[in-house]
Amino acid sequence: MNKSDIKDELSDILSSYNPTFTEGFTERVIQSVGVEDIEEETEIAFYNIFRWVALSGVAAIIMLLFTVYLTEGTFSEDAFYGLMYYTPDEPVITSLNF
Repeated sequence: MNKSDIKDELSDILSSYNPTFTEGFTERVIQSVGVEDIEEETEIAFYNIFRWVALSGVAAIIMLLFTVYLTEGTFSEDAFYGLMYYTPDEPVITSLNF
């Protein structure tokens, strides 16, 4: 028997296979999986993920503020924009060069 004969025979056997399920199979599977519990756990998981992302964002903002304060020595608006050492005319000249 060569490979193509085995392949054809297996194809015939598998194509004639017709699985049948007993009454109430779907309900038993859903009960055993516990779909209601999964929905509740999903909500809790999304809440926890949101909380971690939000806390990470707050930590990043605090680190950014700390870095600005360390580099510029102040929390002024110019320090946030990086304009601490510019003269009033310099930003206009810089923007005209581009």
